[in-house]
Amino acid sequence: MTQHRTPPRGRSRLRTWLYLPLALLLTALPVLSAQAPVKAADPFDEVLATINTYRAWLGLQPMKRHPALDAAAQGHARYYQLNFGDPNLAGMGLHAQQPGRPGFTGATMQDRARAAGYTGWVNENIGISGSMAASVDWFIATINHRLTLIDPRYTEIGFGAVNDGNVRIEVIDVGAPSWSDTATPEWVAWPPDGTTGVGLRFWGEAPNPFPGASYPVGYPITLKYHGPGNVTFERATLMANGRTVPVIAQTGNGWLTRRTYMIAATSPLEPGTTYTITVEGHVDGAPFSRTWSFRTANGDGERLGRPGPVPVAPPLAALPPGVAAADRAVQDLWRTTDGYIAQGADARSWLWGPDTFAALKEAYAESPGGSRQVYYFDKSRMEITNPGGDRTSPWFVTNGLLVRDMIRGEIQIGDNAFQSVGPAAVPVAGDPAPQNPDAPTYASLRGVATVANDHRAPNRIGAAVQETLNKAGAVGVEPTLAGYTTLAAYDEVTGHNVAAVFHNWLTQQPWNPIYVVGRPITEPYWVRARVQGVDQWVLVQAFERRLLTYTPANADEWQVEMGNVGRHYYQWRYGSPPPSP
Repeated sequence: MTQHRTPPRGRSRLRTWLYLPLALLLTALPVLSAQAPVKAADPFDEVLATINTYRAWLGLQPMKRHPALDAAAQGHARYYQLNFGDPNLAGMGLHAQQPGRPGFTGATMQDRARAAGYTGWVNENIGISGSMAASVDWFIATINHRLTLIDPRYTEIGFGAVNDGNVRIEVIDVGAPSWSDTATPEWVAWPPDGTTGVGLRFWGEAPNPFPGASYPVGYPITLKYHGPGNVTFERATLMANGRTVPVIAQTGNGWLTRRTYMIAATSPLEPGTTYTITVEGHVDGAPFSRTWSFRTANGDGERLGRPGPVPVAPPLAALPPGVAAADRAVQDLWRTTDGYIAQGADARSWLWGPDTFAALKEAYAESPGGSRQVYYFDKSRMEITNPGGDRTSPWFVTNGLLVRDMIRGEIQIGDNAFQSVGPAAVPVAGDPAPQNPDAPTYASLRGVATVANDHRAPNRIGAAVQETLNKAGAVGVEPTLAGYTTLAAYDEVTGHNVAAVFHNWLTQQPWNPIYVVGRPITEPYWVRARVQGVDQWVLVQAFERRLLTYTPANADEWQVEMGNVGRHYYQWRYGSPPPSP
């Protein structure tokens, strides 16, 4: 069963993240086998090799194991084992956990992945066949469950399983480090052109892709469009032995089935028969027609296969020179976030920046030799405090508390050691200081920021944001700004409200906001700043690690942005403008 949940709005908790679709195997149905690749030592690696064989046939990047997804999947399998027989573990409840129950690791699939340290977008398949390989065979022979495995956006995977007497469960968590509505390749068809050993029948799944159909129907065929624009599927024609085969065909409307044409013969397919499928429609008014063929299995023992050369997957984005010279953990973190922007596959603001502009050793008491490696980006700084630490931990590379330090006026040189240098006289928004002399600075925020459990604000969720802040740090009110946004969340730890424009934006991001942004340490304030030479109102709010800005005059997709905190911090700490990347 699959489900998509949209993020709740206006909650009073900051830690609210987007839930992604869930996939569920409800019953052990007849299984279609798959061509087995070379055997690996780990049985899960062998299953992964099978999945990656399928993806290679489609020209997709292979998936790779991610330790956090492994931990999340195995943790949920263990929870199922410890609570076997709980009536809540049925239907979509099979994906849920109840707080306080044995083995609890997170209420939802997304919560469990976050708790294990995964910061991307997650999807989940669950089988109860007693065999991970059998469940994957079943997944690929369905529609909803198949699409999780052959979506080019999911590139990371984790496995978990329990097979103990009557307790049998297989959990696959797949992850997308970054999410985009488009992907490469634009068209993904299953079964791929030239596939042999295709199954004959489909007994259905939940949710039902063909309401009203009389099952079993023929093996399901899918064509998904990942390209730009709007696609309209109009007709599907299935041919075998010179005759037209009656089909059911419809466009999906679920999270992963949208922009997908789902097709099946009205009756099971014939064994050992070559079928040719043609799908016609329009993309943004331009007609398209796609035709491919496959052969069904001669018998129950024939496995999926595909003769001929394997398509080559599109290359990953090349690393920029600064990142290429960095630690591998930094490379991986940058590639799985900003690599998509560099590749042109994601249209959004940088999370870090296009490249490092400085790689330095900075004093830090707890690091080996008393200094740690840091990498400066436009938006932040990556740090490796203990190079001999656990590289599987999401905190092996940390994201500095730079905003807090600039407001407090102290450089952190150890877990509990600081060097006082005074708050940063660097504008929080707009052009550099020489061209933006009247804009508030980080120093202007010192009197309203919580940096030592001070300056806490009451919970004012629902109130309009109309407070202003000038360079002297004086707070005022501008009623004409009240219509832009309200306060939508309150962080009880630091005692600050979060503007709705920032809260809503944060809940839509694929990463953990505590890791990337941190907790709010000021209220949101309107400031006058000169942006590209033009004075205008900009809403700013300081968080521990980042500073968010909202500029109403910008285009919608660029109204909320992260400040250039990495560059600001470097200028403050070293007393000179940062070098160009």
